[in-house]
Amino acid sequence: MPNMKRILIVGGGYAGVSVAKTLEKKYRKNKDREIVLVDKNPFHTLMTELHEVAGMRTEPESVQVSFRKIFGGTKVRVVVDTVKSIDFDAKKAVLTGSEIEYDQIVIGTGAQPDFFGMDSVRDNSLTLWSFDDAMRIRHHLENTWARAAAEPDPVMRKKLLTFVVAGAGFTGIEMVGELLELRDTMCERHHIPKSEVRTLVIEAMPDILAMLAEPQRLKAKKYLAKKNCEIMLGAPIVAAEPGVVKLKDGSVVEAETFIWTCGVSGCSFAGALGFEAKRNRVLANEQLKAPGKDGVWIGGDNLWFIENEKPLPQIVETAHQTGELIAHNIIATLDGGELKSFKSNYHGFMVSIGGKYGVADAGGIKTSGFFAMAMKHMINMYYLFTIAGINQVWEYFKHEFLDIHERRSVIGGMIEHKTRGYWLLPIRLWLGFSWIMEAVNKIGEGWLRFDLGSKSGWMFSPDVHQATLAVVDAVSEASEEAGDYVDSAPAVVDAVTQASEEVVETVSQVAQNAAEAAQRALGPYLDLTKSIFSINGKVATWFRTTFMDGIFANIPFEIFQSMVVGTELLIGLALFGGAFTWIAAVVSIGMCLIFTLSGMFAWDQLWFVFAAVLCMGGAGRVLGLDYWIVRFAKKLWNGFGWVRRNHLYLDEPSK
Repeated sequence: MPNMKRILIVGGGYAGVSVAKTLEKKYRKNKDREIVLVDKNPFHTLMTELHEVAGMRTEPESVQVSFRKIFGGTKVRVVVDTVKSIDFDAKKAVLTGSEIEYDQIVIGTGAQPDFFGMDSVRDNSLTLWSFDDAMRIRHHLENTWARAAAEPDPVMRKKLLTFVVAGAGFTGIEMVGELLELRDTMCERHHIPKSEVRTLVIEAMPDILAMLAEPQRLKAKKYLAKKNCEIMLGAPIVAAEPGVVKLKDGSVVEAETFIWTCGVSGCSFAGALGFEAKRNRVLANEQLKAPGKDGVWIGGDNLWFIENEKPLPQIVETAHQTGELIAHNIIATLDGGELKSFKSNYHGFMVSIGGKYGVADAGGIKTSGFFAMAMKHMINMYYLFTIAGINQVWEYFKHEFLDIHERRSVIGGMIEHKTRGYWLLPIRLWLGFSWIMEAVNKIGEGWLRFDLGSKSGWMFSPDVHQATLAVVDAVSEASEEAGDYVDSAPAVVDAVTQASEEVVETVSQVAQNAAEAAQRALGPYLDLTKSIFSINGKVATWFRTTFMDGIFANIPFEIFQSMVVGTELLIGLALFGGAFTWIAAVVSIGMCLIFTLSGMFAWDQLWFVFAAVLCMGGAGRVLGLDYWIVRFAKKLWNGFGWVRRNHLYLDEPSK
């Protein structure tokens, strides 16, 4: 196709995802534009949260957002591979297993740790700048604590229990915050006195967190001191050996854990592309184009661009904003339009020191503690919503609050504990049985005896008459021909009712005794048999005149009553059998709400609502049909293209 233009994005970090999302929105229906993103991993990494995984606060998947989630159902084609080289003259990228030609290319391969020429530090330290780095630290810490607990030599034990973080920037302070929280957990788990553990931050500069205002820096230092963290300022590290960190003043610190977070440069791949570069960051013009080559754009940490006499900081906002500008300029280049120049618009900085405390200077607001952590969580969730929808926001909420361990969140462990599904089984069965009995009772009252007239008139105003089927006579005649169903129904109902009464007699007696005891205790204050809203009160009258009289009165009472009975029966059967339990529980709550607003729901019936809420927590997967239904339904639902395009999937997309 002569008009086909392929845009190749190398790197699925913050800049690459920003470019791809913006281009996809523009070219979604344009068959002449192809968008290809290449990354060595099948997931986008939340770089700002790597310390949580390294410090064992959250699970590894908490920082992974699969490209299936981000680009599922869109025209963005993701290739999981490594770009080995790029021929800019031939406009071709060479991958490990293939080659890709392009018309426009975006270089966004990220950064790498900078050791400032100290090879001994590189060889004897752990770094925190990738998912693999975080996992190495995580496994190292777990192993180190286990070794320390079993180490009889006091000298070696002291070395194992000394943890050094080099660098007091954002990454370093966030990492040491995780180490301090992990210390409390591991000391309790391995029966190690906290007094034996030493945690240090070593910084060459005269203060920590240089990008924050002084009040926020002071608060951070005060919190670290409270947690017994040693801060060594003005102490450059010059070398390292296995288990030894050497400082410029000649002193040494012996530690088996040495984490290096003293800065990053652009990645070596970008630095070797043949462009003019500083610290592996490619010099680009104000439109973020690489000089001398057509259709080459540089974004994120690969970019060296001077603004206000300083190079752009290698932070998430830089990556996101450069990505948006590159996408705009690519569109202008391909479709015709004016190219824009880059101008940053930073909103501030936030630093978490563990899961319970943080400091922030963002949007002109300086906060600390709970509010700083809340701000960071909200910004993270907003970002996740923009790239992967509400599903990923829910995943983040689960990882940060619901699935957290050892009370390591800003709200502690208030909601981290979960109820086992088998404890919910009795309430699910009883709620289902109760709804079945509600339907049976209505049948006994004549709700399906249409020749007796309306039995649901109490839900409508006295002067409102429900519609009736014009064919009711024909239905009656058909019923008689089929065996006079109407006349036989009471006998069937009596039999069912009698059997039901025998089954629930014992339980009903217990419930009655409990209700009488509660009535005696609360009688002077609350009559539990009294309706929540009076049938002639303001609420019930408003609901009746607004909805029942205006909408449902137009439904023939035969259909309306059949709907009510049928819904109650279906809810009961679904809950009893554990099939589509979540939906049945929601409908159950909806029915209770309707009855409540109609003035016919008493206080002692509210247990229906609370039981339904409990059943929404996966109660149908224990000895229920949902064990099979949910898995099949998720796979089917997630396979729809429009579900993936709009991020409405459940868990991971199936395609």
